[in-house]
Amino acid sequence: MIRNNSILTRENNLETLDIIKKFPVSMSTVPIDYDNFKYMDMIYTICKDTGIIQIKNYPTLEDMYPFQHNFSYGNIWENLFLRFTEITTHFLKDKKKIKIVEFGGSECKLANKLLEQNKEIEIYNIYEKNCKRKNLNPKIKIIDEYFSQNSKIENKPDLIIHSHLFEHIWDPVEFIKTIKENLDNNSYHFFIVPNIMQCFSKKFTNSLNFEHNFFIIEDYVDIILNNNGFSILNKEYYLDHSIMYFTILKNNNIIYKPFPNLYDQNKKLVFDFFDYHKKLVKDINSKTKNFEGEIYLFGAHIFSQYLISFGLDITKIKCILDNCDIKNKTRMYGTNFIVEFP
Repeated sequence: MIRNNSILTRENNLETLDIIKKFPVSMSTVPIDYDNFKYMDMIYTICKDTGIIQIKNYPTLEDMYPFQHNFSYGNIWENLFLRFTEITTHFLKDKKKIKIVEFGGSECKLANKLLEQNKEIEIYNIYEKNCKRKNLNPKIKIIDEYFSQNSKIENKPDLIIHSHLFEHIWDPVEFIKTIKENLDNNSYHFFIVPNIMQCFSKKFTNSLNFEHNFFIIEDYVDIILNNNGFSILNKEYYLDHSIMYFTILKNNNIIYKPFPNLYDQNKKLVFDFFDYHKKLVKDINSKTKNFEGEIYLFGAHIFSQYLISFGLDITKIKCILDNCDIKNKTRMYGTNFIVEFP
């Protein structure tokens, strides 16, 4: 798909900032004999009226996710979900016979923590296409589909949850509107988003890409919520990693707010991001040019794909290293590199 309009204003006012040619459409690792690689130009654009950064081209979900690629949940994720569970439990403490719907529950780690701490949860439905986990808590029901604007939840829940999903959505404004339509007034909507402002400012390459296809920072999220009748009960920052939102639907007397225009500062962020990586790759190439030992590239994920796309000299690289046992002896999508343990 191609997005020519601003996702916030719907206006056709996007300016192209820079392009990474022929970028792999998936950040997965694949079987060694897999060769159905696809590439698209990754085009960074910006809305002139709001400053939201958007990736113009968007691959199909089937092409982006030929295989699952989110395998590791270390201490950072563990502690994030624990804290989210603590706050959620606080808001649910006086409720009985609770029904929760989660979007994109992955391996149900968050669901299990919430069920452990909240005995009053009677129903926990998860919209998830890629759940491979067996022996689920009996209260969990997996709905094998993506939640979309055409979805209608029977028996509206007390709480809708999603974690690190919002930044993947094609149309974030429509997504929040659809959530509102599937909740009764005074129901909850709790979610976690990456702190993309912090991540992109630090030049992290997992900030903006085909999957995280727009710069969904607080300045925009807060307005989208407000204009759909959601009041923010609590907002908590977790390291520089994530932002937790706890909101309630108060769908009356909405005072609509305009989006801020952050054009100048966000445009500079994109230019700084590209300049940084061009200089970084140039420096790495100068160091490896005359190096006579073996050279390895660490990280079987988008981090390596970005370096390669920015011109990393791969002629001397032996293989890609990664600590994930599931990725061992697989192939990095879009490359000829096999993944090995360090």
